[in-house]
Amino acid sequence: MSAIDPQWANAWSSTIAHIEPRLTHTPTTVVSRNVRVGKLDAELLDGELTEMLREPVSNALSLVRPGLAETYRLEIDTMIRALLFWLSVGSHRRATYAQGLQNLQYARTGRGFAQRVHWFGILSIGGHYAWARMVGAMSLAGWADAPQSSIRARLWRLVQRVERITKVAALLNFAAFLALGQYPSIIERILNLRLVHARPQLLHSVSFEFLNRQLVWHAFTEFVMFAMPLVNPARARAWVVRNVRGVMRLPVSVDPSVAELPDDTCAVCFVDARKDVSEVLEDTHSAVNPHVTNCGHRYCYVCISMRMMAEADECSCLRCGSKIDRIRQYLEL
Repeated sequence: MSAIDPQWANAWSSTIAHIEPRLTHTPTTVVSRNVRVGKLDAELLDGELTEMLREPVSNALSLVRPGLAETYRLEIDTMIRALLFWLSVGSHRRATYAQGLQNLQYARTGRGFAQRVHWFGILSIGGHYAWARMVGAMSLAGWADAPQSSIRARLWRLVQRVERITKVAALLNFAAFLALGQYPSIIERILNLRLVHARPQLLHSVSFEFLNRQLVWHAFTEFVMFAMPLVNPARARAWVVRNVRGVMRLPVSVDPSVAELPDDTCAVCFVDARKDVSEVLEDTHSAVNPHVTNCGHRYCYVCISMRMMAEADECSCLRCGSKIDRIRQYLEL
């Protein structure tokens, strides 16, 4: 092995001596990228959390007075949002619960960060409530139908103009957010509240396990809602009973009290009446417009027709348990 040239060795040593201080004293800075999807997902998750908490509150208020929750729905949502904001951002966490799940928090930049955060909660929650209640009160008072030259009509037009300007500004701000990914809302832009990664070194990995379960459950419920109207419960029950008895080789079970009814008594009327009262007079259930089944028993035409329509080819006689496939009008000789 040949020896290293002293000139190259000296050049290497001088280069290492020049670079080493910079490598040891220069801090490593990780620049986080603006994840727009994470910020939008955090906003959606905060809304879902509000809806989840609203349901038990509404159920509790419905026990006090029906319709109370719908009357004060705006107040309920405002209180829930204010409570969540105070427990998360307002308690020096610098992020809502959804933003924490997305590894986001508000950057502590500039002076008066705590005051700006408090103003953000007041304007985004309290301001929204005050504006919605004001517009609702003006609408109920009929300010829109007031004379054109009146103060009420002018104020109403001013409110409508402010709403249109706000919507246009929100649209422009959202377009800027999609381009730069800094301020999801106008209030955050005005107060200079910027969402950044809480832990830049942490990889932003999203688990889709919960989403997959939700999609499967949603597809299953949609299928059940589509299939249930197509299923005939009475026919399905009769089919299950008949097949179970056939497999287990069980005899056909017939209620003795129904089997011993007089021939002119409708068994369907008798069974339906027995569900309502404890004692039934048999002579009060004579078949109306009697029809005879293929097994030779008489029923009301309406009763047996409805039963055959409900159970289709699984309809059985209540007196003998035979399968009913046809009926004919009873003619007394």
